[in-house]
Amino acid sequence: MAKGIIRGSMNHPVVTIIILLVVSFLFATRFPKMKVDTDPENMLEKNEYVRVFHNKVKEDYNIHDKLVLGVVNEKGAFNPETLGKTAAIIDRILQIKGVERADFISPTTTNNVTSKDGTMVVDRLMSKIPATIEEAEKLFRMAKDNPLFAEKLVSSDGRAIAIYIPIQRKNMSYRISQEIESILSEYPGDEKFYIAGLPVAEDTFGIEMFKQMGMSAPMAMLIIMIIMLIFFRRLSLVIPPFFVAMFSVFWTMGLLIGTGFTVHIMSSMIPIFLMPIAVVDSVHILSEFHDRYPQYRDRKKTLQKVMEELFKPMLFTSITSAVGFASLALAPIPPVRVFGLFVAFGIMAAWLMTITLIPATIMLSKEKWHQRGLEKRADRATPISRLMRRFGSVSIQRTRTTMTIMLILVAVGIYGISRIVVNDNPVNWFQKDHKIRVRTGCSMNTSAARTWLTSS
Repeated sequence: MAKGIIRGSMNHPVVTIIILLVVSFLFATRFPKMKVDTDPENMLEKNEYVRVFHNKVKEDYNIHDKLVLGVVNEKGAFNPETLGKTAAIIDRILQIKGVERADFISPTTTNNVTSKDGTMVVDRLMSKIPATIEEAEKLFRMAKDNPLFAEKLVSSDGRAIAIYIPIQRKNMSYRISQEIESILSEYPGDEKFYIAGLPVAEDTFGIEMFKQMGMSAPMAMLIIMIIMLIFFRRLSLVIPPFFVAMFSVFWTMGLLIGTGFTVHIMSSMIPIFLMPIAVVDSVHILSEFHDRYPQYRDRKKTLQKVMEELFKPMLFTSITSAVGFASLALAPIPPVRVFGLFVAFGIMAAWLMTITLIPATIMLSKEKWHQRGLEKRADRATPISRLMRRFGSVSIQRTRTTMTIMLILVAVGIYGISRIVVNDNPVNWFQKDHKIRVRTGCSMNTSAARTWLTSS
């Protein structure tokens, strides 16, 4: 059947290309319905004991995920101006959609319990903004002397104030943090503001990873095309593999979205994995076609011979690669299973498009193009071919040296594996100069500040 499809693509190239375009377009129409999932918690099954217990505790005790906003003034945060800005910022944050008011912890929303003349007095820690520096210092002493606030809501040196911002769902954290950033930009001065917390780190990582995938996938394809252009020296021979890779991504991601799966952090990497794999068989066909063409000087006869020789190797290598990725279906992590199964589908889709689109495009090309290319490359070795021949002769003539070098590299690899350190700290997901990492690891000479920005 597959060989019949190959013959059909060679005999009816225009029809073949139209069919592939239509099918690819239908898969691409699923893209607007894509739902993105950036929550690392979904790496676990919904009925996983740890996840169920965690969610039950949060529900029973009405615990919300929190962002932490640190307000730092190296000259001292307890002065009327800084406290006024802090109060105004708190009022505006409380208006953001998705912020839980009931569990909001800050100087203006948290009760301070004191006693006066034997009577318990309950009032806001900062019920009004101090008008003088003396009133501000009195407020600081009151907060510092309360063990519920010291090194939690205020730092012991008085240079930092913490605001704990509970949110309804942690997937709102990125959007809420951006709105807070916008608010903070309206309050210039000596104060520095630091937004951190586990939810914003996780959500920011997921969103930025999707952005990176959106840039990396086209860049990867561009690099592959440049390399192929160096190999084949003709743009007309590079474009068909490009469409094979692009269509295979359309088919795979379209099927994933169309079947109702969310695009998780793992599945966002499918295009990066699929593009290099998708062009491999195309390179084999084009390379063999170029080598065989001088013998037959007829594109159809050459193509028939090439496809006859390469059909089984391409089929078997595609199947083994697909089975390898499909074996991830046995993993206990749902996004990994989805990733493996859909990459496996994409590999077989790329194989199908390779044995149809590549022959069809070659048959649509003109015979004189190949004749002209034959004349240009007659008896002319490329730098890459010369380099590969040199490598081949060295490996044959110096077998012991070659094997020794390989064994040394294997030993270095084994040593490297033994040095692997597992670090699941979300802060280390970001580069050292990323704002999330800078804020979390900022040095403010206060243990409270460091605790605030690495908790929640």
